[in-house]
Amino acid sequence: MLEIHLYFTPLLTPLEAFDQNDWYLHPVVNINAAKALRDQENFPKTVHHLNACFDRLEKIALDFLIINLHGRKYGRKFILKLQDNLQAKDILTYNHQMRNQILHDIGLSATDFKVFRNFGKQELSKSLHDFYNQKFLTTPASIILTDQEEFHLESCDFHHFKQFLNEIKKTA
Repeated sequence: MLEIHLYFTPLLTPLEAFDQNDWYLHPVVNINAAKALRDQENFPKTVHHLNACFDRLEKIALDFLIINLHGRKYGRKFILKLQDNLQAKDILTYNHQMRNQILHDIGLSATDFKVFRNFGKQELSKSLHDFYNQKFLTTPASIILTDQEEFHLESCDFHHFKQFLNEIKKTA
């Protein structure tokens, strides 16, 4: 048995490399992630832009968690499609219309979003709480569970992560 929980920051952690795996994805949205996104987007280092980045990251994470209610594959499709859509645009262009278009593209509707918004907030809070409980400081971070051991990895690029998983599979 091999169970993998990946803590990631939407838009800061490229997920195309992780898409083919059946891992549990947990979004992490905190002030450090908002600062990193603000810097990546080359926005001015102002409180206004920091708050705007945090707000968009939180909305994306909530939308992701609500979409996951339809199944983890839909959540992955949502994030991948969103990352593709925002390559030529900045994070501040994310809004309800973009979300609804992505939902339409992946075969879902937006009718459940208001109903499950509180659930999304609770799940996001739980995800962040678990992230800090594991003493992680940066994303991506992972907990890898085997029958006998539990491994914690943080700030590991995908190539090294994949090598590590292959080694575990050989010994598990």
